[in-house]
Amino acid sequence: MVSRWWEERSALQRFDLYTRGTLYSMVVAEPLAALFIASAGTGGPSAPAVLTFVAVSAVHAGVAFMVLRAGIEWYLGRGVWPYRWTAGLLVATVAVMGTAVAVFGWDAPAEPGVSDGVVTAFAFILVLGFTVGALTTRLAGPQLMVLALVISAAVVVAGMLSDWPQQSAFGTGFAAFFGYLGGWSAFRASVWMLGIVFELDRSRQVQADLAVAEERLRFARDLHDILGRNLSVIAVKSELAAALARRGRDESAEEMMAVRDIAQESLREVREVVRGYREVDLTTELAGARSVLRSAGVSTRVIGEVGGLPGDVQAVLGWVAREGTTNVLRHSSATTCVITVARDDGCVTLTMENDGVRGGSGASGGSGLSGLAERLGELGGSLAADRLDGDRFRLAARVPSSGVVV
Repeated sequence: MVSRWWEERSALQRFDLYTRGTLYSMVVAEPLAALFIASAGTGGPSAPAVLTFVAVSAVHAGVAFMVLRAGIEWYLGRGVWPYRWTAGLLVATVAVMGTAVAVFGWDAPAEPGVSDGVVTAFAFILVLGFTVGALTTRLAGPQLMVLALVISAAVVVAGMLSDWPQQSAFGTGFAAFFGYLGGWSAFRASVWMLGIVFELDRSRQVQADLAVAEERLRFARDLHDILGRNLSVIAVKSELAAALARRGRDESAEEMMAVRDIAQESLREVREVVRGYREVDLTTELAGARSVLRSAGVSTRVIGEVGGLPGDVQAVLGWVAREGTTNVLRHSSATTCVITVARDDGCVTLTMENDGVRGGSGASGGSGLSGLAERLGELGGSLAADRLDGDRFRLAARVPSSGVVV
């Protein structure tokens, strides 16, 4: 069940879940890390003190989780920055560090770097570096460096004022600096990559929309070429017929018959455009499909030869290539697509197979594939659209190579 649910996610959704899950798990693990730290020292604090420390850490992790979740949405341009939660995170950070000092103590180490209380308390800064990193996703690099230096300097000064050995004070300051900086880097790099992936997905969708818009423009251009020319002729001949009729000339009837013929010819040509029976070159359509798919980041291969096919067969298979390309762009997150043209037993088969099928997508219910099936049926052909194992999809059109109408 879980495997099927994961397979139905798109590549973008999988990456988003993986990134968020990784970041959230680092934050949620804070109470467990606090419990481990509390039990690591010798002659440690009492059980109530440990439970208090873990409880405060859990509250801090919860607030950091809210900041992180809202911060990701803000970074992706889908929400506002959580100012109130950010203020709460600052308060919770001070509270958890104060609790750590109260529980483990602030005693000066007997030897530099050797003290359960001090070392354990400030080892917790490394954990806080990851959770507080959620706060600094809104800060730029220079601002973060200043903040990290201020925090580490404050730790060093506090240690020196508490009669720590100089080596312990500076060592703890360096631990605070790199822990905080490392935490921010982990969060910021992950959110940055997630933003890039979302931007690439938006660019891919724009590519698909442009491909559809280009097809619509081509269709509109064909209609304009037909109707613009013929309607102009109809207008001129109608004016001429009206002028002849006012003069009582018999030629007016002939001009009106010519207008009727032009109107009928225009209607026939418009129907040809709508039904796709104007000149369509399969070689050109396959080259265009490969170019459009590659520009959208889909690795595309075209296998087979199309030379020698009748015009009606090339026309209907050209429409299959167009519709299949549009479906790959609009209804999948494909990375590969293979287009194959094969001949056998007096028939020619065009197959398009791609990966990246999204959950719930299929061939049924679409008017585009239904229209293709009707066109193929007029030539004695057939259309099959099948969901294969995993996230693969195959569109196969088969038609007699002679193009005989059945």
